[in-house]
Amino acid sequence: MARTRTGPEERKAFHTGRIDGERNGVRRFWFAVCWAAAELTQLAKRDPAKAHADGLHLAKQMRAIAEDLNTKHVNHLNARKGGASRV
Repeated sequence: MARTRTGPEERKAFHTGRIDGERNGVRRFWFAVCWAAAELTQLAKRDPAKAHADGLHLAKQMRAIAEDLNTKHVNHLNARKGGASRV
């Protein structure tokens, strides 16, 4: 059975509704990432090279955010126990 195709307006309405309706910040972030992945998937069908470049750019940004969060967590743990982490 074929899936019904959604247009950009329907995807935007669906994802913004989910994001705006969520009160938990982590879940709101997750829903935003799902929307970005959905849009990249559609872009890959139209223009694979552009989708690849945009995906690399987004991955670089997400990696920087993840590294920052990880560093903050390590610093928090070090401050709590008063010593260096044994990683």
